[in-house]
Amino acid sequence: MATLAPIVQDFGKLLEGTPPGAWVAISADGERVLASSSEIKDVVRMALEAGEDRPLVIRVPAASSTFVF
Repeated sequence: MATLAPIVQDFGKLLEGTPPGAWVAISADGERVLASSSEIKDVVRMALEAGEDRPLVIRVPAASSTFVF
């Protein structure tokens, strides 16, 4: 049975300047922020309007920390 290595991606630099608690849509390739807002529905709508059909949507943590999902 094959063992899968976890995918670890650091979005720290990509999210610099984004306010804590904001929702962010990131492109499927993880290279760019498509949208950010205090409302998740707005972020999803803006990402879809930008042509990204499978954005990664995350919430910026209130405090600087490391987390894995």
